[in-house]
Amino acid sequence: MAPDLGIVQLGTASRVTGTAFLLLAALVGLPGNGFVVWSLAGWRPARGRPLAATLALHLALADGAVLLLTPLFVAFLAGQAWPLGQAGCKAVYYVCALSMYASILLTSLLSLQRCLAVTRPFLAPRLRSPALARRLLLAVWLAALLLAAPAAVYRHLWGDRVCQLCHPSPAHAAAHLSLETLTAFVLPFGLVLGCYGLTLARLRGARWGAGRQGSRVGRLVSAIVLAFGLLWAPYHAVNVLQVAAALAPPGGALARLGGAGQAARAGTTALAFFSSSVNPVLYVFTARDLLPRAGPGFLTRLFEGSGDARSGGRSREGTMELRATPRLKVVGQGHRGGGDPGDGMEKDGQRWDP
Repeated sequence: MAPDLGIVQLGTASRVTGTAFLLLAALVGLPGNGFVVWSLAGWRPARGRPLAATLALHLALADGAVLLLTPLFVAFLAGQAWPLGQAGCKAVYYVCALSMYASILLTSLLSLQRCLAVTRPFLAPRLRSPALARRLLLAVWLAALLLAAPAAVYRHLWGDRVCQLCHPSPAHAAAHLSLETLTAFVLPFGLVLGCYGLTLARLRGARWGAGRQGSRVGRLVSAIVLAFGLLWAPYHAVNVLQVAAALAPPGGALARLGGAGQAARAGTTALAFFSSSVNPVLYVFTARDLLPRAGPGFLTRLFEGSGDARSGGRSREGTMELRATPRLKVVGQGHRGGGDPGDGMEKDGQRWDP
């Protein structure tokens, strides 16, 4: 009976911890993501929003949408009874999985875009293409819609009280949880680490990488990677534990550990939930000195790797972009030189004025 009692105590602690994380995530994440949406949606340059800013806008929308479901999960954990029926059980967790996949895929694309902006600056004009942004976003949301489907298929309401995962066989459990961890953590986290590793290597290898802007980008890169890993690793560790339990002989030590993993799932899920609220904090903390000078456009300048939003000089990325595209010419160097690639430039007689 001792292991069972321990699992019950772990489940209680997991529910309490989960409730606290959910409340904190909602208090921080809802206004934070709302601010990000306001900042990015309110900045409408004549030539269109840069790809990084568009991806960040959809990331904030996906994170904000799942945080709106916080009251349901708090009521579920506090009252230990699901407030909606079977259809609500499946629909709510499907929306959560959809947001999870969309957020992770968008974060991966942001890291890839940043990597290309630093290592292949001549591609910067192409990354501003609205058609490219639409295609990428369509691919992201379609992939998220497909990958989230198992969350609805395997969610069931038991005794009109508990909405939980229920697999018809250990093989189903192993396949589902393995696929989720692979597609929602291992592959995207590997991409993020690879992209940011290349970015940091390029920044440190260049003379300008040691300056203020290089330091700013380095801090943001480190914070994003660290937050991504720390907040998602416990959830996927539970997945791995339950996969091992599903494949282990019944009654063995691993099978019992699977029960402990199930009891800890509430807390680890809420911790992963908190990842939807941490990005706005990282953006504002990293670019806090840009906010009063750049106003609503400070996030776009941050994602593009720009420096002082109202200084007279251009960023190195903007300089290299000018060299790679001779049709662009500088038309203003005063206070309008914003450091953003394309700021204060003119192409074919049309002003590019973000």
